[in-house]
Amino acid sequence: MKRLLLAAALLCASAGSLSAAGYSKAFDFRPATPEELAMKGVPFAPGAPAVVLDWARADDDTIGLTSEYFRIKVFSEEGKKYGDVEASYYPGYPFSGRISEIEARTIQPDGKIVPFSGKVYDKVLYKSSKYAMRAKAFSIQDVQPGSIIEYRYTRRWSSNVLLNTNWAIQHDLPVVRARFSIRTYSPKLQSEFGSLFTYSGLPAGKLPQKNGDQWILELENIPPFQREAFMPPEDQLKPRVNYYYTTSNLRPENFWPAQSNVFAKSITSFIGKGGDSQARQWTAGATEPLDKLKKIYARIQAMRNLSFEVEKSESELARQAIKEAKNANDVLASNAGYRDELNRAFVAVARSAGFDANAVRVAPRDEGFFSDKIPDGSQMNGEIAVVTLDGKPLFLDPGTPGAPFGTVSWEKSNVPAIVVTRDGKPQWSTVPGAMPADALTRRKADLKMNGETLEGTVMVTFTGQEALVRRLRNIGEDEAARRKALENEARNWFAAGTTATLKSVTGDESTGDALVATFAVSMPNAISRAGNRVLVPISLFAANAKNPLAPATRTHPIYHEHPYAEEDEVHITLGPGMSILTVPPPSKLNAGALKYMNETKATKTDVTFTRTMTVDMMLVDQKYYNALRNFYSAMVAADQKPVVLSAGE
Repeated sequence: MKRLLLAAALLCASAGSLSAAGYSKAFDFRPATPEELAMKGVPFAPGAPAVVLDWARADDDTIGLTSEYFRIKVFSEEGKKYGDVEASYYPGYPFSGRISEIEARTIQPDGKIVPFSGKVYDKVLYKSSKYAMRAKAFSIQDVQPGSIIEYRYTRRWSSNVLLNTNWAIQHDLPVVRARFSIRTYSPKLQSEFGSLFTYSGLPAGKLPQKNGDQWILELENIPPFQREAFMPPEDQLKPRVNYYYTTSNLRPENFWPAQSNVFAKSITSFIGKGGDSQARQWTAGATEPLDKLKKIYARIQAMRNLSFEVEKSESELARQAIKEAKNANDVLASNAGYRDELNRAFVAVARSAGFDANAVRVAPRDEGFFSDKIPDGSQMNGEIAVVTLDGKPLFLDPGTPGAPFGTVSWEKSNVPAIVVTRDGKPQWSTVPGAMPADALTRRKADLKMNGETLEGTVMVTFTGQEALVRRLRNIGEDEAARRKALENEARNWFAAGTTATLKSVTGDESTGDALVATFAVSMPNAISRAGNRVLVPISLFAANAKNPLAPATRTHPIYHEHPYAEEDEVHITLGPGMSILTVPPPSKLNAGALKYMNETKATKTDVTFTRTMTVDMMLVDQKYYNALRNFYSAMVAADQKPVVLSAGE
């Protein structure tokens, strides 16, 4: 699991180098041994494209850094990709993460050493409703089968935050030797905090051992992590060790009642009693409560969201007149704030407008699932709002840019929550899950046959969650990058060789419910001939679809991030001299939470195909795997049935 903020601590320390931190020789570059150069594989993972010979990670909380070292033996052409390295970090508030002290080299099969001399690039890995993750990316030169790759780097974070340590003890590759260590805050510095280890999935008898001022865990022959389609977050599945700092020396069973009060006190203090003037100005002209609420929501969404910007230095923030917000009034005055601050400012204004509005602390599930047995406040590091309207709760996500009114970013739905009421009392609750219709993709193609090419227009409408996912993906990107992302997505639906040129797009930077994109498409060689018979694929949006659950066995549970639905319509005007011979029969599949239907209708001049598919499930035990596998297999088969035409004599 990613390392997450627990609590602010007024601890100041200067960052030191790798050697100054007193780390072991496990990080040292060294010559290859004859045995390493001759190695062709490892018996506990036959056929692996490469193997991690040594993996060392050292965490030092006293100076705010983590260092990692990898030594990898490459066996095959496929294994060469492990020379492309991404060292991830969180650049934004509150982590202020950064990567430094990157060193790398290649040891050739003959023992010759090639130092790394390439460039290091900054790369966006993903953006979510919580934060962006970036990476320092570099490619190690001259990697070939038989090579040994070595690299190391240091990840630093802000010295004024106290972080938990999370070790996910598994790699994509088999690992021969692994060493993890942590130097924690001294007992004197920990006087205000409790701490504890938790473990999951470790080999029998293997736990961290105290060695001087460090805890050390050493392991051998770790099998590679097995990825599967539709699986829960990786860090939920991997063996792991967690070291937690708690906000007090409470017993674990008493932690969450105390922590909920900590959240409530902080949130209540920040919201305060501000927002009166904004409530009057922003709702002017609106008479219905829903319209007033939508106006308030739109104004908050239009504010500058600092959580989705590259971290700025204090001097840059000062030049832009952005000061640390101490309450909702500060956010409203500066017209800017971090995601939780904007959420609380929304609650403040909504309350001033007469609404029963509350902030809701939630436990996002994009990186792992909440456990009340783990005394880690960072599990609840998300925030949304709830407004009671006409006696019903309406959950809103004003702190997530581009979130349509009434849509909560998927990772904050169907999760435990703490509602902080106006009187500051915390109430445990659950954010409801969404329905498939809340994440709808509607695709409509109007095409004509031109020889063996299909060409025409495709209009795609993303609503609710599907619109939000794409808006978050494109935050900070220029118009060219946004266009490219949509065009690449469209091309991936269709058969190889298809061109999809974006003609127009609306809603990609708004908070409206729909994002609509229109493409000009051309599908050369989409049509195949056998004598006078012409085969036309009709389920064009599933042309590249394969059964995602094709393997005969399953290791992990089946997990969908959120329910969703697809509605497709394909209309094809026949070419001159063409006539219909056969159309596929209608297909209907029903596996309870999974449903699929298609139907093809034809006239003398055209053919129309409609298709719907809904997924109304999230987490399913692997014992139901065969039933799900059979459903997807039948759906793919139904999508592959073509229309058969006659080209005449």
